[in-house]
Amino acid sequence: MNSGAIIGVVAGYDGSQNGIRALDWAAEEARARGLPLTVVHAWETYIGSPLGMPMVDLPALAQETLDGGLEHVRKEAPDVPLQALLECGQPAAKLIEAGKKAALIVLGPRGLGGFAGLVLGSVSAQVAAHATCPVVIARGETDRRPGPGPGRVVVGVDGSPASQAALAMAFAEAELHGTSVLAVAAREPAQVKHLPPPADEADMRKAATERLDQLMLPLQELHPGVHSEAEVVTGPPREVLLDVAEGARLLVVGSRGLGGFRGLLLGSVSHALVQHAPCPVAVVHAPPNSSA
Repeated sequence: MNSGAIIGVVAGYDGSQNGIRALDWAAEEARARGLPLTVVHAWETYIGSPLGMPMVDLPALAQETLDGGLEHVRKEAPDVPLQALLECGQPAAKLIEAGKKAALIVLGPRGLGGFAGLVLGSVSAQVAAHATCPVVIARGETDRRPGPGPGRVVVGVDGSPASQAALAMAFAEAELHGTSVLAVAAREPAQVKHLPPPADEADMRKAATERLDQLMLPLQELHPGVHSEAEVVTGPPREVLLDVAEGARLLVVGSRGLGGFRGLLLGSVSHALVQHAPCPVAVVHAPPNSSA
């Protein structure tokens, strides 16, 4: 077990089937990036009445759980350099700390055992909201193997710093895994009840399309081998992205946004996506010095 520097891709593991999916997804990502995989298991000391405390060796049980995860990775991805970190403490805090030195954190959508609170709205939502690196929630069919395939990378874009960071990650992921990018800007339907008549809908769509093309151009030049498309869709961002994410390898969103993604905070649109998307979801934060 290595409790030193965390390098590469971090996977939170708790012994559940969703934890196994996170390990598989993280191992494939580590392989594609040429980075080691660090498997993190955190356990918490029971707090309550001594009469209610089970006679269980919690550290030994935690070590056994972690060893099971490591054994799975060694079997399924023997070529991926592997590290391990066993921690006693609040799981979200330990994962956020690990993420300070990581390229990516991968979690299952919910869990048990050492990650007893690993349900969206608790550990995974806390990590996605506060980690300094991108966080992937490995949603989707549990029997679908990760890796190169026909699924494209879908990214929600609104022009905010967080969504621009998400767009950059989408292109990088598509290049790593040999797939394409679909960038989607969702526009809420015009609300004209108490406002002057809006600009011509065609002109508004044209302006949004031009802005999206401008944002994509530098990344298209940086990743010339990646096929990319852009769509401007009228509708609530949550519904639009859930629809276009069907069959995707990955859906990438900013942690918060503006414009068509107004209110894109964990707990609103992005929170809804990590709860309901039909594929893995990556939550990306704006650069530290940005205004978002």
